[in-house]
Amino acid sequence: MRSISPPRVSRSGTDSPRPVAAQTNPVAVEIEDDDDVSTASESPTQPRPSRESGTTMEITQNGILQPQATNLPTHNFIASPFKLMLIRDLPSSQNRDTISLHDVLGNPLIKEAWIFNFCFDVDWMMTHFDPDVRDLVKVKVVHGSWRNEDGNRIGIEDACRRWPNVEAATAYLPDPFGTHHSKMFVLFTHDDQAQVIIHTANMLNKDWSNMTQAVWQSPLLPRANIDDSGNVGPYGSGSRFKHDFMAYLKAYGSKTKALRDQLGLFNFNGIKGALVSSVPSRTKEEDFEEEDTLWGYPRLCKILREIKQPPPSTTRPHLVCQVSSIATLSVTWLTRFFNSLFKRNDNHKLSLDQVSIIYPTPSNVASSLDGYAAGGSIHTKAQSAAHLKQITTLHNTLSQWTEGPSPAFRAQRHEAAPHIKTYVQYRERPTLQQPTPDIDWALLTSANLSTQAWGAFREKEKEVVVQSFEIGVLVWPGLFSEGFDSQPAGGGRDDGSTPHPNDVRMVPVFGKDMPSQANVTASVGTTPTTAVVGLRIPYDLPLTRYGSTELPWSPHGTYESPDRHGRRWPRHFA
Repeated sequence: MRSISPPRVSRSGTDSPRPVAAQTNPVAVEIEDDDDVSTASESPTQPRPSRESGTTMEITQNGILQPQATNLPTHNFIASPFKLMLIRDLPSSQNRDTISLHDVLGNPLIKEAWIFNFCFDVDWMMTHFDPDVRDLVKVKVVHGSWRNEDGNRIGIEDACRRWPNVEAATAYLPDPFGTHHSKMFVLFTHDDQAQVIIHTANMLNKDWSNMTQAVWQSPLLPRANIDDSGNVGPYGSGSRFKHDFMAYLKAYGSKTKALRDQLGLFNFNGIKGALVSSVPSRTKEEDFEEEDTLWGYPRLCKILREIKQPPPSTTRPHLVCQVSSIATLSVTWLTRFFNSLFKRNDNHKLSLDQVSIIYPTPSNVASSLDGYAAGGSIHTKAQSAAHLKQITTLHNTLSQWTEGPSPAFRAQRHEAAPHIKTYVQYRERPTLQQPTPDIDWALLTSANLSTQAWGAFREKEKEVVVQSFEIGVLVWPGLFSEGFDSQPAGGGRDDGSTPHPNDVRMVPVFGKDMPSQANVTASVGTTPTTAVVGLRIPYDLPLTRYGSTELPWSPHGTYESPDRHGRRWPRHFA
């Protein structure tokens, strides 16, 4: 057996990688445009600096980038805090700056892994650990399949008998309609580091092959020099993230005590992001302001009220919700949910003109890499009169998962059916004239549009009831201001100094994680900034709306038009 030590750097993708240094707390570098193409296996842990200047790119009406002379100052560019997962059947040119499960679990220094998810194929999952240590790594699988006859539970328990180093734990779900939908890894290594990785994929081969997914990674967390449990900074700071993460883990009870005890020894100050999570809970409305730990949409709304955002502009902000499932939702719930995200009171009449919901049509699913097979992971109902009424209510908000009109603003993911969930507020609605407005905030999460995930307000009891476990990370431009967190990871007080709201801009980026001068030129606004943060967008801009007769994909439907593999649904999938 070879010694367990860091492997040499490899561009072949065959060696086991060290943990990928996350871009959530990157070193800002001064660069212009970078045209080098790197695949997932050769993505650098830090962006390559360049000081070339003198030109930028002009976006023409047909979306083509053209060189243009400029006198604009050089910016500090910061890579996207969210990364897309590698798509197996796309070329390497479309997998730039992506991440694979091998990148997450293949480090031979991993000694312990806590893996939280909804569905598991444990045998398949274990093949992604380094072969020299996969029988030695202590693996804890946390799921929510509490029924004895549940196929997921049976499969997990059978696999645990084959893998003595794998142990399963079941999350308690008091409501039969709740699910353990959270998806994350907590990793510990032999060199005394820890890492938290929050993502959107089930632990199934299908989810990590040809479906669009994304990952948020913490930096590698060092041991804490002092006990920092009493020092809690503002939302977005590492200390606040640690506080909220420990509160989330506490909802599992004694089953995660060993994990909490270990994580308490690590310094989270390098993290930039706010935890947005859900656990089965009931929270009285009167406690929304005073409750230290909120869940579901009250938590997201509280963070949005407290974080420093750019000053109001003459444009109207636009929220794009991109999900893989839409539950049956009342107009009352939609009104409360969207009004709260726009920080309006509940008496405000529902207005959906500032909201877009990206969800695939049957033709989008049929043309995807896996064809109709991908549709089993994408859910809404479109059969009954009540379902059709909801679709009518939402129809003007619905946008397709398809190739957009502007080549420069294509995510190169329209063929990979979406299982990712993102909520992004743009400074204005993306249009052909202005396809890439600046971003006010962005959330990557496991939570779809449902009351189980976000919470249902019960008028009589004046409380919000959350039924499921969900987890996600919220980011916004001010996080990356030089003044936000003046102390480096590893020591000192995490004071979360308030940033100047105009210090940093966040802009959409496509096909890579690092923004460039072209992104600055394309985005709205001319306010001087110290840095520009990219946000890797998984869909094309501007959005393509549903046609007047188009309906959302539903796995309960019957589709006789053949998919790209010549199959029909559900005829060939029975």
